[in-house]
Amino acid sequence: MTLEEYTLEEKEAIEELRRRLEGEMSQEMFEDDNMFIRFLRARNFNMNAAETMLRNHIAWRKANNIDTILTDYTLKEVVEKYLTLNRIGFDKEGSPVLYSHFGNLDTKGMLKSIKKSDAMKSIVRRLETDILAMKEESAKRGKTVDKWIYIFNFENFSFSTATHKQTLDALSSLVTMYEANYPERLKAGYLINVQFYFTLAFSVIKPFLSGPTIKKINIFGRDGWKEALLKNIDADVLPAFLGGTRTDPDGNPACKTFINYGGLVPEHYYIRRSSKQFSQLPGIKKYTITRMSKIELIMTVTEPGSYIEWEFETKSKDIGFSLLYKEDNMDNSKVKELIPKQRIDTYMSSEMGMYKCERPGIYIIVFDNSYSWMFQKEVYCKA
Repeated sequence: MTLEEYTLEEKEAIEELRRRLEGEMSQEMFEDDNMFIRFLRARNFNMNAAETMLRNHIAWRKANNIDTILTDYTLKEVVEKYLTLNRIGFDKEGSPVLYSHFGNLDTKGMLKSIKKSDAMKSIVRRLETDILAMKEESAKRGKTVDKWIYIFNFENFSFSTATHKQTLDALSSLVTMYEANYPERLKAGYLINVQFYFTLAFSVIKPFLSGPTIKKINIFGRDGWKEALLKNIDADVLPAFLGGTRTDPDGNPACKTFINYGGLVPEHYYIRRSSKQFSQLPGIKKYTITRMSKIELIMTVTEPGSYIEWEFETKSKDIGFSLLYKEDNMDNSKVKELIPKQRIDTYMSSEMGMYKCERPGIYIIVFDNSYSWMFQKEVYCKA
């Protein structure tokens, strides 16, 4: 994008921000008008705020060697095989289109298999790859292409993932990193096939998203999203299962030759294994739930926006888990089901989760064994 494509006020703002940061960045960045305007727009042309944001970005790039990440950083094998995030092509205006079958992503297994730094670098490498593609597309089209489209498919998104504390912490960190360093890059986000569990996770992630980003996110259930995608993406680019006409060479509409669908991460990739049984850790309480019965753990929340966290395991078989809410301890206070009962099996590892409390009141964790006619359950819990 040349300076002539900006208004006089925008040109002046770009030059002022450039003047303030002369000598602070690479020559390529220094000559990039588009970078300056994106940071200015992200801060509503507040010059001091834009300068601070851009200085922080430059420091972040240096600290994490972002300028050489495409040549110097190699993705871990587990990421290559099980991270579902692929560019499927470009939209009608040349913007890269990225697809993730997020509901299939084994976030627990992935987080046990890589370091936090590798998780960040894997995503940043993807972003930087697509920025390079946008520069190439800009040269080809003779106009600036500086935004991308993301499609996240939440089909198969589970309760276990939606409330998993480590997953939510990792996603919050990634979103924070993205907002701070890739402003004004999102053209549109499509979250498709969302169901109830999505709302649990999104309530935690949403506060980390900027207002402009939220406005560009389009949320769909089972219907309506194919038509929306086709408005921006040609049918021959969009895979058949997403409403387009593109298939694999053998006619497979799933397009598995260029889309990674994720899946369970094999344990041999794990670099984090518990050296001590959860039940033996400090602060763990044991609850014995007889057959055809249930117990309730009651918590009083006084501040809206607080978080409830839990971690538990059973010694054998599964246990029903749910979260209820009522305004106060009065007997006639209406009880609302926040998380419907799920039968959770903790054979592989303890179940760790969190929930954002929108209102003060009484929150009740229920461990339910009422469906079992034969077996009592031992639950070890920290909440």
